[in-house]
Amino acid sequence: MKFLCLPGAYGSADKFQVQLAPLVNELFSDGSASFRFVDAPCEAVPPEGFEDFFGKPPYYRFIEPDEKESQDTDVLSRIRDFPECDTPEDTMRELMKEGIASSVLSTNRAIQYLFDIMEKEGPFEGIIGYSEGATVAGTFLLAEQKRFEETGRIPQIKCGIFFAGWPPLDPTTYAMVLSDESDLMINIHTCHIIGSLDPYVPGSMALYNACEPDTAYIFDHGKGHTLPREKGVIKELGDVIRKMMVEASA
Repeated sequence: MKFLCLPGAYGSADKFQVQLAPLVNELFSDGSASFRFVDAPCEAVPPEGFEDFFGKPPYYRFIEPDEKESQDTDVLSRIRDFPECDTPEDTMRELMKEGIASSVLSTNRAIQYLFDIMEKEGPFEGIIGYSEGATVAGTFLLAEQKRFEETGRIPQIKCGIFFAGWPPLDPTTYAMVLSDESDLMINIHTCHIIGSLDPYVPGSMALYNACEPDTAYIFDHGKGHTLPREKGVIKELGDVIRKMMVEASA
């Protein structure tokens, strides 16, 4: 199974390939999967104080504010004060409730960018996203579903793997898709890799809740907003993903 791999905000294809190397090696070792890593289309500058966290440039993003008047309008500028609410959906609503700039232009560009890659280099049967890349992957899956409903064109992607993601955006309204207020749902097989110590784990759970529950796996590596690397954890995760791939291909 061939996977299209989307890095997180302020990352790059090369950095994500290093971060995901243990899992790539695990799944590549028996021919289960192959991988295509891509940069996001928007050049970016990390928020002040986060430069060391994201390593050396270049930095890229998939989604950015349509108007870059102030960092305060960028949702990623608010992660220092991530809210705590009763449900994952309430938490995301609180995070997004006021003053967040529209990101319609870059969301549209990101969706078309991924469609173009799939046309030129596909078919891809799977998609992998980390953090912002997971949000974009989920949004793209909804865009594939929308295109199928409008044109009858069969979606390429059969399964999605999300590391520390947040909910997708509605490809029609560009609002965040939250399960307690939207009927939209990612309807393919998904695997959600979360860290129970991740301060942003409500976002991951809101993404999980926006997916078809009968075909959604959840895997907790027990750490933070990172990708798992320990050998035993990677072996266990690899087995979960292989099972999902078999079911998705049936």
